Amino acid sequence: MEIQIIMDKPIIRITQIEAFRRYIEQSELSNYEITEQSVIDSISGEFTGSIKTRIGTALHRIIEEGRPKCVRVPACALLPCGRAFDVDGNKVILDIDQIKTALAYRDEHPNAFHEYREYRDYGDCILTGCADMIDGTEIRDVKSKYSLYFSDQDYTNSCQWRYYMELFGLDIFHFDLFIFDGYDEKKHGYDVRGLPLRRLEPITCYRYPSMEQDNRLLLSEFLKWAESRNLIQYLNFKE
Repeated sequence: MEIQIIMDKPIIRITQIEAFRRYIEQSELSNYEITEQSVIDSISGEFTGSIKTRIGTALHRIIEEGRPKCVRVPACALLPCGRAFDVDGNKVILDIDQIKTALAYRDEHPNAFHEYREYRDYGDCILTGCADMIDGTEIRDVKSKYSLYFSDQDYTNSCQWRYYMELFGLDIFHFDLFIFDGYDEKKHGYDVRGLPLRRLEPITCYRYPSMEQDNRLLLSEFLKWAESRNLIQYLNFKE
């Protein structure tokens, strides 16, 4: 779909709807509170990233490109040698074993399309999402994690996979989780050398009969909320 054809409609990122869903569906059992203001800020403000998201970006680059631009970092003290990746002006450092783990995953999907963006017209608005990988008839999404304190429901309850299946016309979605085991932001910062990088079993989701209806109901709820908060003007994603 040509972007210039649809610029008169709000263009909504699926990540924005997911932030809204997590806010309205959170319960007393949630690991952390999601405030309405944080969701508003994610739409009206510019997200500049965090230490964890930038480490995840470096990992994604390795998986996507195989040999992204980097600088060799020698071993020091108890840390092995590694490679430094520039992410938003910050030096993210991974060790060789971690890089090999990412490359092994890449090699398992030699024919995959990486970072593939799609748009879909829903009438009142356009939704857009970017798949980490389209591998044949399956979608794969790489998630960098820094703790084992999560449940599969954190992902199976997500609306991301439901909308992605519609966007890309596919029926199977895998969340592929990579855990930097033992990470502590104050201790490690951008240098994750020496931490085991563990791949967990994929969390797999499948299309179901009422999925499209569920997507439209959530989208309608999101649009009503966004309009009541005067946020429609900010829904103008540009790649």
